[in-house]
Amino acid sequence: MTEEKLYTISEIIKDAGIARSTFDKFAETNNLRPVKIEKRGKKFYSLKDKEFVVKHYISGKGKEEKEKFTNHKAEKHDEIVELLREQVQQLKQANEQLVHDNDILTDQLKAKDEQISAAHQLADQAQKLHLGLERQVKVLTGDADKPVVDGETSESENSDQKSAEEPADAKKATHQSWWRNIFHG
Repeated sequence: MTEEKLYTISEIIKDAGIARSTFDKFAETNNLRPVKIEKRGKKFYSLKDKEFVVKHYISGKGKEEKEKFTNHKAEKHDEIVELLREQVQQLKQANEQLVHDNDILTDQLKAKDEQISAAHQLADQAQKLHLGLERQVKVLTGDADKPVVDGETSESENSDQKSAEEPADAKKATHQSWWRNIFHG
């Protein structure tokens, strides 16, 4: 008697075009038992079992299930691709908005820099005018020989010293003559 050829799981799933997990589920559902198991756990099935599995997945209900799964997988793939395209489009729009906002903020920053520069120029002019007025006051009050330092006036020191030395009436006379010199020049 000739020995029947036995088939490994790898040979069966290759001929049926299925995954190992699919074979394991099918074998359990249909109560397929290996004809032989080697010491290392390698399983062998009969020709009848192999033909049953292959027929089921090549031309039977298994084929329909496989096609349904494959089509479903393709549909999911298409849905994912479409979703990713939409997300890419949304990201492009968000990026364009950010670039636009950045341009606006850059323009605003330039305007603020110009305003700050103008304010510095005005402050410099005001300081120069103040210094010039201080020099004129010193010339008019007779303190021209005392140096004028930027932003500092020695007028308060002088008035404190004068008020200690002079009576109140003399102080008023000095202030009145100062005003007359400005207006009558």
